Amino acid sequence: MSNRHPSAPKRALIHGALWAVGTRWMIKGMGFVSTVIVARLLLPADYGIVAMSMLVVGLIQAMLDFGASTALLRKGAVTEAEVDSAWTLRLLEGCVVSLLLLGAAHPSALYFQEPRVEAVMWVLAACIAISSASNIGFTLAQKEFNFSLEFRHNLICKSMGLGATIAAAYLLRDYRALVIGVATGYTSGCIMSYVMHPYRPSWNTTKIAEIWAVTKWLMLAGVGGFFLRKSDELIAARIGTTGEYGLYNMGADLGQLPTGELGPAMLRAFLPVLSTIQDDVVRTNQAVLKTLSAVNAITLPVGLGFAAVAVPATTLILGTRWQEAAPLVALFAVAGVIQFLMSPLSTLLILRGHTRLQNHIVWSEFAVFALCSLVLVPQMHLLGLVWARITASSVNAMVTAFCASFYCQVALGATIKRLLRPAVGAVGMYLLVNLVTQQMSGSAWSLATGITLGALAYTVWMTLTWFAAGRPEGLESTVFDYFASRKPA
Repeated sequence: MSNRHPSAPKRALIHGALWAVGTRWMIKGMGFVSTVIVARLLLPADYGIVAMSMLVVGLIQAMLDFGASTALLRKGAVTEAEVDSAWTLRLLEGCVVSLLLLGAAHPSALYFQEPRVEAVMWVLAACIAISSASNIGFTLAQKEFNFSLEFRHNLICKSMGLGATIAAAYLLRDYRALVIGVATGYTSGCIMSYVMHPYRPSWNTTKIAEIWAVTKWLMLAGVGGFFLRKSDELIAARIGTTGEYGLYNMGADLGQLPTGELGPAMLRAFLPVLSTIQDDVVRTNQAVLKTLSAVNAITLPVGLGFAAVAVPATTLILGTRWQEAAPLVALFAVAGVIQFLMSPLSTLLILRGHTRLQNHIVWSEFAVFALCSLVLVPQMHLLGLVWARITASSVNAMVTAFCASFYCQVALGATIKRLLRPAVGAVGMYLLVNLVTQQMSGSAWSLATGITLGALAYTVWMTLTWFAAGRPEGLESTVFDYFASRKPA
């Protein structure tokens, strides 16, 4: 590792981020096409049935997510025994999850007051078991910054799932089309993982104890993270009708689509890259601050911009029967921005071994969400759940910044300074776009105008303030350095 060129981690991060962003947006792009088509063939209640089932799947998976892949990514060099033990642990995890899903199928149907949920969960239990046997070689490829392999894999599997969903929706015209699409994606993903990567894992339990010692707090944090992300949906599925929950779930998916997929994808290469320079504290912290600035310079305007055009976007994308989801789309877009705000600092805490602290932060955020929900839901119904998430995420962002300052020597003032320009620019852009689009009629024209105006206003703001601030490191310098490195010597 010490023989790496000083700029190698930067290039690896940029290339990895580009491939990861391409992968996630390819997946979401194809999913978007599917949604645009299928939403016009199915009803909100059809989406609600499958979303209720997926909630239970997500809860049980979060409770048993041992973080095997994360344990491999955070280490510099790994042995074959460690890789095989990670695969074995993941396989055991998947089998247990499947059995629990079978046992939870009937109680879940009773909880949601929707009998069709039971059969859907039977199918999903089988899918999870198959998926858990997938080749762990893709984690090794990620350690080697080979993100193009994952792109090709996801392109093939998503295409299969997309084709199956659209065909089934056209023929069946009910929720079974969504189940068929999900099952196709899980099955093809497992098969293609062995077709596309040469590694062949074998049963090995010798290193499971070591993996567990590293990831046990991450598992608890994962449970807390699930409740933070999905407890509002668990409540919404109970207090709302199947149709209302379908609107809520679609509003959450569509609203968080820009930042929920763009942000994490940009950071996909962040942990393995940081692991190569973690011995140099100053350099690592500089990389974290630069990444914090760069990714938020993209996610802030994208998320807030989408919130500003939520009404025309929802109508144009989903159709008129989904218009009631527009307020939810706007609020979830804001929530997505705040949830991602301090993600680079969270990654740094994990890198430095503060997994127990991370667990406490997540559960503290959940406590804030629960208290806010008790106050807001009786007054605002389902919208109160989203406002509770926004409040809790804001608290998490502040606590994470303070913890990074205290435990990792990332100055709080430096963090605020890195976020100030994009935050001010994004809020100003939101106000401008929201004001202009409210005066316009026609979904397509209003959406096109809002996107164009927002992009122009934000780009001008960021460019002018970057020069005025003396060209600090961030998104602009990252782009400049990347293109400068591509020039022939």
